[in-house]
Amino acid sequence: MKKHRFLFPASLMALVLLGCMAVVSCSNNFKHVPQTGFITHQVKNKDSHIPFDAYWNADDKKIWNDRVNGVNGKKVLMAVVPVDTVHMDVRPDTAEGFDALRSLAEYFQKSVATSMEKEVAENPHFEMVPPGTKGAYTLELAIISITPTNARAGIFVTALSGIKGGGLVKRFIKKGHIAMAGRLRDESGRIVSEFADYEEDHSSLLGVDTKDFKKYAHHQRTIDEWAREITDVYSSTYGHWTQKRMICLNPF
Repeated sequence: MKKHRFLFPASLMALVLLGCMAVVSCSNNFKHVPQTGFITHQVKNKDSHIPFDAYWNADDKKIWNDRVNGVNGKKVLMAVVPVDTVHMDVRPDTAEGFDALRSLAEYFQKSVATSMEKEVAENPHFEMVPPGTKGAYTLELAIISITPTNARAGIFVTALSGIKGGGLVKRFIKKGHIAMAGRLRDESGRIVSEFADYEEDHSSLLGVDTKDFKKYAHHQRTIDEWAREITDVYSSTYGHWTQKRMICLNPF
């Protein structure tokens, strides 16, 4: 009997996690992506190979693929410039907020650059270079919207987890969110690709973690996922499948 009592909660947890995976993998938050002017082609992504809410690509598939594959000795030089925080729908209104945003922007640039460097280390046709390098493609990123998660509310939600009706309360507690946009310029400075994405804060399994007590720090989880996705899309040939990972463990 004890064994059967254990199997039911375990099965329920498995279903919850699978449901969460489906939501994170398949949902498109395009309607939530603010138009702040950082990208010009803000169109809903209809390419199933791409994990972003908005995506546009110039008709340069062969040029890009030849470079990535090293055709005729060609190669991709790629630079990641500092992250833009000017094109935002809502900006921080305190000194603490500006400092936290600046730190997060620096974290974003470093996360993407480090991820790409690691990915292309074994690819002789792809090289990461400093910004301003002649002949390089330039990846420009921006944080275009951000709100923090309420840590106190997270603690409250955690406390309600074991109470009947607690799950309903969770639905009414607003999580923080973050949105980003990006554009890729070729060696002549022409924009050849643009993308954007919106994500709500991915709560920890317990509803709150230590990052929630540092303004915006909880968004590092989303940024690390974006870094992986940006790396996968922009270090491979056009049409390469980039799967959006499950990074949410709280379905409420």
